[in-house]
Amino acid sequence: MSVVRRQGIKNTVYTYLGILLGILSTLYIQPFFLSKEQIGITRLVISVATIFASVSCLGITSIIVKFLPLFYDKEKKHRGFFTIATLFPLIGFVICLFGIFIFKGPILHFYNRNAAVLVDYFLPISFIALFNCLIFAFTAYCNAINKSSLSTFINEIFNRAGFIICILLFSYSITTQNAYIYSLSVIYFIQLLLLFFIISYFDHPTFTTSFFNDNIHLKEIIRFGIISAFIQITGICIKFIDVILVGKYESMEQVGVYGIAAFIGLVIETPLSALEKIVGTKIAKLFAQNNLPEIDKIYKLSSKYLMIFCGLLGSVLVVCIQPVLSLLPNDYSSGAIVTIIICVGAFFNSATGVNYSILTYSSHYRLGAVFYASLLVLTISLNMLLIPLYGIMGAAIATCLASVIHNLLRFTFIKIKLNMQPFTIDSLKIVSIIIVSVLIGYYIKIENKYLLILIRGISVSLIFSVLILALKVFSAKEIKKELSSLKQTFI
Repeated sequence: MSVVRRQGIKNTVYTYLGILLGILSTLYIQPFFLSKEQIGITRLVISVATIFASVSCLGITSIIVKFLPLFYDKEKKHRGFFTIATLFPLIGFVICLFGIFIFKGPILHFYNRNAAVLVDYFLPISFIALFNCLIFAFTAYCNAINKSSLSTFINEIFNRAGFIICILLFSYSITTQNAYIYSLSVIYFIQLLLLFFIISYFDHPTFTTSFFNDNIHLKEIIRFGIISAFIQITGICIKFIDVILVGKYESMEQVGVYGIAAFIGLVIETPLSALEKIVGTKIAKLFAQNNLPEIDKIYKLSSKYLMIFCGLLGSVLVVCIQPVLSLLPNDYSSGAIVTIIICVGAFFNSATGVNYSILTYSSHYRLGAVFYASLLVLTISLNMLLIPLYGIMGAAIATCLASVIHNLLRFTFIKIKLNMQPFTIDSLKIVSIIIVSVLIGYYIKIENKYLLILIRGISVSLIFSVLILALKVFSAKEIKKELSSLKQTFI
């Protein structure tokens, strides 16, 4: 677990630096330099492109994590495994692009209200999707060769810094609105090149067709890839389909408000995202060794640590979000309830630990894909039902419900099939601490909004930390071990 922890800490640090840039972009750069409509268009373009890329991947990220360790041999260039990592997303992209042209009419008719945005920006959407599906593949490859920290730095920090530069260039009239959207695709392209450079420098991959002579493994890879694709598409859709469907029923201004509020709420999933990048490879290897006790240990520890870190961050966000949004220009305060609801779903997702990796890399991944596909239908249905009734709050409720149901199904499936579950008495303590911290934070009332945010944030953090120690959620031995791990990580 020490290797997982060290890499997880590095990934979390880089991811949080990226999140700080994201918060700077979301709470200052975008609201002050872009209109709500321009923010809405940006969010819609990126969301559509991300789902397009996810479908195009054909499950390649899971394929790399599961199968690369089986072929890992630097002298033999992993028997040309990098060819698979590159060809799968490219083939998937061409198939998806062809499908879009065939069903262009029904897609635009379905979207109706803001269909013009999809038409006007179809080319940059396609570019971003193409670059992103390769970025997904190359990131997974970096994770598999133990270079996840570098890929995280590029994906989390470089991407967001480039995004801010594009906005500033547009706001100072150096680029037009069309050029601004196209410039986003350039950032993704540079990001792709940097990831390819990392792989080339550390792994020296080769493109070869000799890998395709192994018909047995190729058939297994294709079968696993198709099933994994369903799982990955569901996960991506849960994160982005809400923005797309808000764009179907509401104005681009409301898409902008929802995009800002939802991003803030999803910040608390940062530790989970960082840990999943590392632990997936570890769990795949443990399943290959049939080491279920170690997997169960990782499952419980991931839930405990994620509940603590995500619970602390979520508590601070919930008590501070109203005054934070009230400070933004053009009135984003209606997004406060959206952030709170999204936080609930995001916390539940984190609290159930690394169940995605456990389910994906177990022998039951085929059966797991069945309820993932069902959940995709549920997610879309909930959004289409609730957004017309409650607007952006309906989208937040749908996203939260989908996340809760999604993880309850994962939890139940893993419990039944593998007899594992992540919760302990400490889990109940952490939930109680979160409730107490939030309630106390809400009772703090100060006229000055800046001071209110500061005092609430500090107070909730102190109360949370003190209660964690007082209720012995962390033992002295565990604290010493974590401090030692941090020292080894950064020295």
